[in-house]
Order: sequence, then structure tokens, then C-alpha cells
Amino acid sequence: MPEPVAADFEELASGFLFVEAPRAAADGSIWFSDLSAGSVHRREVDGTVRTMLTGRDWVGGLVHDVSGKVLCGGRGGIVALDPVTGAAQSILAEIEGEPIVAVNDMEADGAGGFYAGTIDFVSIMELGRKPAPGRFFHMDASGKVTVIRRDLFASNGIAFSPCRRWLYHSETSRGVWRYPLHEGVAGQPELFIALEDSDGLVTDQEGGLWVASWESGVLWRFSADGQPTHSLTSNAPHIVSVAVLPGNPASLLVTTGGNAQATGVGSLLRLAVDIPGMPDHRTALTLLETK
Repeated sequence: MPEPVAADFEELASGFLFVEAPRAAADGSIWFSDLSAGSVHRREVDGTVRTMLTGRDWVGGLVHDVSGKVLCGGRGGIVALDPVTGAAQSILAEIEGEPIVAVNDMEADGAGGFYAGTIDFVSIMELGRKPAPGRFFHMDASGKVTVIRRDLFASNGIAFSPCRRWLYHSETSRGVWRYPLHEGVAGQPELFIALEDSDGLVTDQEGGLWVASWESGVLWRFSADGQPTHSLTSNAPHIVSVAVLPGNPASLLVTTGGNAQATGVGSLLRLAVDIPGMPDHRTALTLLETK
């Protein structure tokens, strides 16, 4: 493994507790959450940061829909936030007849639907005990939910290979899983990269994977065959998530978090990279009205 080196990050927003769910929007704004504060924010093109949603615990994933609404995970499942009115419409509150404790990272599949994972944040955050197993699932554009796994410790980042042959899925405590895709359907996974504190991840146009290691505070890049190529650190104790920032030069969005010894150091950062990341998709859920 390469030795970690301090990265030349550009700070875009700061002063938060634990920043998650970075996502660039088509209008140039950047969305993100403060997972510990129960809020969702939008950084405008001019650098102004606006609070878009409050009182929603544990938002670890955001996805933009073609309707203009923003899918937000968190306690109780997934809601669709209308950025104009501030209204939040419930999209998914239970799976297989069981109420959802929380949904963490989500990723649009390029066909109108998305992949996501549930996580027992009540046990982790409030009760201090081992979480109940979570589910990794897919929702198609019509709202049909297919459960892929039921044995997750903590579901995190999701991304696709440039060739669309593979789906990558980060499971904290284990590492990055690789699922073969057959006509867009995820098959039996294999553990591709063993990394106990793996968190958010994205892929780049050469098939490389950028993976946040939240506990160690390291941002890794692995080649398409799973070999480490970069190991970067920030000034914060935790690097939590990573996303693609479209434009020139090629850049990534990286988020950081604090802890009891370092509060208020959660930030949204920009990192210039040599290889462009794979662009995001938007969902096209039929239960949401399009503009």
C-alpha cells in the first residue's frame, strides 16, 4: 500500500459536523448533507450555501431525479425533496413488509431507477450496539423493489464500471464488493477490495475506483484490477464520501467529518484529478411529476 500523502484540497464549504452525500447538479450547484446535524444543503455557483432540509436524521445519500426533485435517504427510508417548495414526499418506507430504519448511499442506475442500501443507524448511533443486518436493493423507475442482499453490516458507496459490466458496492467492515451486471441486473458478488473502513466511492473513466476510508481518514484510488495507486489525507480526522464534479479540469468532490475531539470540521472539498470520473445519472421515477 502506498504511504498516505496530504492532498491539495480546495475548500468549498466548511463548519459542519459530518458531511455526506455530495452530488453535483446540472445547474452547477452542489448538494450535500450534514449527517450528524440532520440537514441537507445546496452550495450555489456563487459559493452561497443554503439549507434545503432540516430535521431529517442520517442522510447519507442523495440522487437527482428528472422531475427536479432530490431523493434523500435517512431515517425511515427515502423522500423526494422539492427544492422549490421544500416539501418532502415519501418514496420508500418499508421493504418486504418491514419498516426501514434508514437508507444510506444511493446511486442512479442509468435506466431510471437506483441502487441503495439500508443501515441500522438506530443501533449504531443511539443504542451503541451491533446493528441488525441491512439490505442492498434496487428500485426500478416504476417503483418495483428487488432485494439483492440481506446480510450487510453497513451499506455505503455504489458505483458502476465504465464498461457497465460491474457494479461496485462498499460495505463498511468488509470492503468493496464487485457484482457482475447482466442486462442491468446485479449478480453474485465477490469481495474485490478488502478495506474495513471503506465508505463512499466513485469510478473514473479508466476503471479506477476512488474509495473513502472514513475511520483512517484516507482517500484511496485503486486501479481497475484492484491495486492501490494513490493514498491521500486531509486536515480532518475522517474522509467520508466522494463524488464526481463535472467540468474542466477534472475534479472530485470529497467530504470530511469530525468527531468528539474535533467538532465543526466537516467540509465539502474539491480535488483536481488527472482522470475524469464517470458522470452521474438521474432517476426517472414514474411516481414523481416531471416539470
